[in-house]
Amino acid sequence: MSLRLPETGSRLEAFVQVNRGAAPGSGAILVVQVNGLEIFRSEVLDAGQPPIPIQVDLKKTREFSLSVARPAGKLQAADILDFSLSKLTLTNGRVLSLGEIFGGPGLTELSAAAAPFSFQYEGRDVRTEIDSWQRLVRVTEETGWTRYEISYTDPATQLEARCDVKVFKDFPAVNWVLRLTNHGSADTPLLENILPLDLNLVIPEEGDFILHHSNGSTMRTSDFLPIERPIGANDRIVLAPNGGRSSDSVLPFFNLQWRDGGMVGAIGWTGQWSMCLQNDRQRCASLQVGQQTTRLKLHPGESIRTPSIALVLWQGDSAVSGSNLLRRLLLAHVVPRIDEKIAMPPVSMWQLSIVGGNQTLNDVNEKNQLAAIECIADNRFGVEVFWLDAGWMAGGGWWGGVGNWTADKNKFPNGLKQVADAANKHGMQFLLWFEPERVIAKTQVAEEHPEWVMHNAAFGNQGLFALGNPDARRWMTQLLSDRIREWNIGILRHDFNITPLPFWKQADKPDRQGITEIRYIEGLYAMWDELRRRFPLLAIDCCASGGRRIDLESIQRCFYLWRSDIMCLGQPNATDCQAESAGLNRCVPTNGGATGNANVDVYDFRSSATAGAILYIPQTPQQVLLIREAIAELKMLRPLYLGDYYPLTRTGIDNTQWEAWQFDRPEMGMGFVMYFRRPKCAQTLARFDLKNLIPDALYQVAWKGSTYRFAGTRVMTGRELTHFPAFIKEPRGTRLLIYRRTRS
Repeated sequence: MSLRLPETGSRLEAFVQVNRGAAPGSGAILVVQVNGLEIFRSEVLDAGQPPIPIQVDLKKTREFSLSVARPAGKLQAADILDFSLSKLTLTNGRVLSLGEIFGGPGLTELSAAAAPFSFQYEGRDVRTEIDSWQRLVRVTEETGWTRYEISYTDPATQLEARCDVKVFKDFPAVNWVLRLTNHGSADTPLLENILPLDLNLVIPEEGDFILHHSNGSTMRTSDFLPIERPIGANDRIVLAPNGGRSSDSVLPFFNLQWRDGGMVGAIGWTGQWSMCLQNDRQRCASLQVGQQTTRLKLHPGESIRTPSIALVLWQGDSAVSGSNLLRRLLLAHVVPRIDEKIAMPPVSMWQLSIVGGNQTLNDVNEKNQLAAIECIADNRFGVEVFWLDAGWMAGGGWWGGVGNWTADKNKFPNGLKQVADAANKHGMQFLLWFEPERVIAKTQVAEEHPEWVMHNAAFGNQGLFALGNPDARRWMTQLLSDRIREWNIGILRHDFNITPLPFWKQADKPDRQGITEIRYIEGLYAMWDELRRRFPLLAIDCCASGGRRIDLESIQRCFYLWRSDIMCLGQPNATDCQAESAGLNRCVPTNGGATGNANVDVYDFRSSATAGAILYIPQTPQQVLLIREAIAELKMLRPLYLGDYYPLTRTGIDNTQWEAWQFDRPEMGMGFVMYFRRPKCAQTLARFDLKNLIPDALYQVAWKGSTYRFAGTRVMTGRELTHFPAFIKEPRGTRLLIYRRTRS
């Protein structure tokens, strides 16, 4: 493996060990050469031996090579060494970042080695033989990253394993997806346990390290709560969602922290993924991520993709540093844009009747929806989206009409375009709910295309639409396109209230386990991508019984306006909403929260709102005034939600504690802090050190209490502001502090 540095090198520091797949008793030696002359030779490395540190004087060279030598006296040599780079220092003292190491000029060979995938091939670890496969590397410079297409082809079977790798130019980050293609004339041997990420980690310092991650959504008070787990010697952690939806019970994001830094990871698979983290031995851990079940043969000409992986290296003593690097990466290169602007969660207002009482989703009709739109317009709230959820469909509405994607003529005799036109007239987009993947028996889809509906006895009259069938996917894409165009839909709300994993597993043959899920997820992405191609101004709201479909791939195409179905249980608990925000904001910058009903006060609204919010039609003049002021405050803060996020308290659902967080936009010199004194908290005064302020700079500071009116302003130095105390007189109170760096 040859490497070329951007400038002359001084010192290479790394850890090396024989690959885990090597046969017992085998060994190898690492050799470093410059211009064909050996400058370093390691001791003999034996299979099963812990990683050893190496330090190499690079002798001011820009080019050097790494190779494996066979040790004398060994019956067999290990062909593969695991090489974990700790630090690469140039002669000018600069330490190369991950982006420079992976993506600098001429470093294609190192990038080729930096896509750590594995799978079992005819019962063997493919890494023990892949060096004998034909390798091809193609490099393309693109805006924001360098793309490496790295392919390995088995000369015997013509199976190709190709990594599409992005090495980002402005972040210490890399993102890739693995694709397997059978170019042969016969079925491939059995492929098992396909892992796009199979990585040996050498922890820089002795001692335990920490795994940070968060719950997903399960319609409980613990939705999205952040979790911190110390990983001791021989500890093993396995994470996987429930039932085939990617964030059902656990979020597919993780942050590994060790002394002075760590690594953040994001998993892109809107299905059933699995992650295994194991502290194998002192200072050495293994990390494996992939689709939970793969055991299949590929037919001639057949190709599949795996989950995508993003890794970000960070430095510092706080895991929040890694979270903020991930947030910045997502905002810079991943989240969808409309008119070249980040698609932000909007301020939406619910579709329920303005008439008092307890309404259900099926109480909607043309009259009360048009009245609701006029109410919103007359009160000049500043609402951006009018929201019509489930209940509009013919033949049963919610729940029985799922599969009838025509409007109920009894409720909407003039169709839904009239509702959309009324919303557009008053400057609002029209959001409409669909659930294209679930099919109730005897609905239009079930009757017209029974061959496209998957069944499982455990789900009764509910079926799963076969998105993995190209004809079915094209048909559904066209149906949604027709509705978007006909009804002028600005935001497509894509819900998914069924667990697909049992359907996928039932459809698989013994030697094709995992293929139904793969084709389904590929079809889902193809449908979303085609809709966005046809309608460049369309936004997609990804929902799945709340926030149960949040992952790196869906973030590329959607935002999330309804993050938990706990709202369906009635007025949401503000503490739960705070915990949801604190957990999601670490890794999902474009999420929204719902207030629960029209009777919402300042504490409720600030607990649930992010850059967007979902509100109900108000019932009283007092509610009208409060909601108008709430929306104005949200829009004032919205640009700051694109900044760095700092949790200032240890997030939980204990009502005797304070909760506080900070958003900071360093390039704007602005930020805000939100404080909550929870209902059973006895402490009136709290002090939390604010982050990322310049000690000697001056800041104009303004604050509000549990109202939407400013209570005071003051000029402070960054040093004073960092330690500025928060006072909240009453339990269940809130305080908002906004700061802007002055030029003087």
